Amino acid sequence: MDERESRLWDDMLAEFRALGGTADNVRLGQGRFGRGLFPCDPSLPVRIRIPDNLLVDWRHVEFEDNTFRIGAGAQIGAREKTFLENYYRDFSWGTGQPEILDLLHMMHEAPADLREMLKSFYAFRWLEEEPTDKTVQDRFLDSRVISYNGADVIMPIVELANHGHATRYQASDGVGLSGTFSGEILVQYQLCDPLQIFGKWGFVSDSESFALSLPMKPGSIGVGIQRRDVEQKPGAAPFYPTVKSEGFNITLSCLMLGNKNFPRLARGIFYRIMRDAGRRDAEEVFDFVQHANRMQFYKLIAASEAAPPRLGALLRKIACCQLELMSHSIGAREV
Repeated sequence: MDERESRLWDDMLAEFRALGGTADNVRLGQGRFGRGLFPCDPSLPVRIRIPDNLLVDWRHVEFEDNTFRIGAGAQIGAREKTFLENYYRDFSWGTGQPEILDLLHMMHEAPADLREMLKSFYAFRWLEEEPTDKTVQDRFLDSRVISYNGADVIMPIVELANHGHATRYQASDGVGLSGTFSGEILVQYQLCDPLQIFGKWGFVSDSESFALSLPMKPGSIGVGIQRRDVEQKPGAAPFYPTVKSEGFNITLSCLMLGNKNFPRLARGIFYRIMRDAGRRDAEEVFDFVQHANRMQFYKLIAASEAAPPRLGALLRKIACCQLELMSHSIGAREV
């Protein structure tokens, strides 16, 4: 940070604390993922907590002449409203919108056949969006909210942490994160594979541990696959999908195809599903699904060669990450 931004940061944190927030041992900095949060002293713990009086439902956010505002319907005080509007102007919306606009332009200008492939197989809804003020605003809010007490709320300061696996969000008695970090403060946005992360947040992560199947219709194999989020419910097996059976056909909410931490788990789950459904062709069907997925990623790599260089490089990285994670399926274990 330059001297002006450093002063703004210190003043913002002082007001945040005065409004009941906690921000211990944290600074803004630049790392391998761009701008993010770092510990001031890596040997000491970091703690950030946003109090309830600063957690506003995203539906109360308005954009007046493309300026971030908190609407009159938000049940917060004038001081809290001023803090949030100043924070988003100086550190979030004011600095983040050019990146989103650039991404939307890049995707909108991709070759038509590549756009159709991505929409068909990867369900990136924002591929259809024109890069306008409204679509940039919507993408900004979509990527910067968290569920808290039954609502999706904006999360100042915490939202500046980049994605990684060093810690998880805390969403009880306020929203925050904590831990001791030797380098950048990284928080797991969600349990996702690289393709989902790109679809939700527009960046490529090479630190994920598993890959899910692309969506598939039942067809001749009698197994339909959706691409819903992996659920992280207490006491539940996160990678075991919701299963619906109708005669020969089975529909799965998602299907893991490989996991580098548990390479025998993907087949083990699928074999259990097929066994419970009375099917005896689990091995062949799993191989078919793996093959169909690989072929689509090979096609994506080929199609990416015609894309603008930066987009082509992004898509090839996504494909390589998915193919690598899919390869971590060796043997099977009882589930």
